[in-house]
Amino acid sequence: MRKILYILIGPKGSGKTYIGSRINKNTDIKFLRVEPIWLKLAPGENGWETVEKEIDHEFQQHSRVMIESLGAGEGFNQMYSSLKNKYEIKLVKIYTDLEECLRRVRNRDNSEHIPVSDDKVEEYNKIAASINHKWDAIIDNNSLATDEHILRVINSI
Repeated sequence: MRKILYILIGPKGSGKTYIGSRINKNTDIKFLRVEPIWLKLAPGENGWETVEKEIDHEFQQHSRVMIESLGAGEGFNQMYSSLKNKYEIKLVKIYTDLEECLRRVRNRDNSEHIPVSDDKVEEYNKIAASINHKWDAIIDNNSLATDEHILRVINSI
């Protein structure tokens, strides 16, 4: 059976976790939250390798897995190169206006998110918004996409 990894890519606060949770609830795609993995790392532990091991573990039980990412940086690029040798990958851009992203980050429960200052959110989000991949789909999440819209987009790829 072919194994598909969906990667939701967008700025902090764009709604990757929201969309992944909706997909996890309404499909057979297993959504693996990445930030809690990073939050539990031991000092010196390679986060990207740990995330990849967790993805591999999920594929032992599921044929379709989804993760979230800013999609930027050398660590992401190395992990992506490794993963595409094992799985079919679908890249899904989550589009949300950067001001809305910052507002969401300021107002969300950050207990399961990596704590980041407003300045860093703005810096990271500019980088994340400038990332250009060959997108398999784009979800506009400016006003929280409906389950119907999210599923229609995911089912089209």
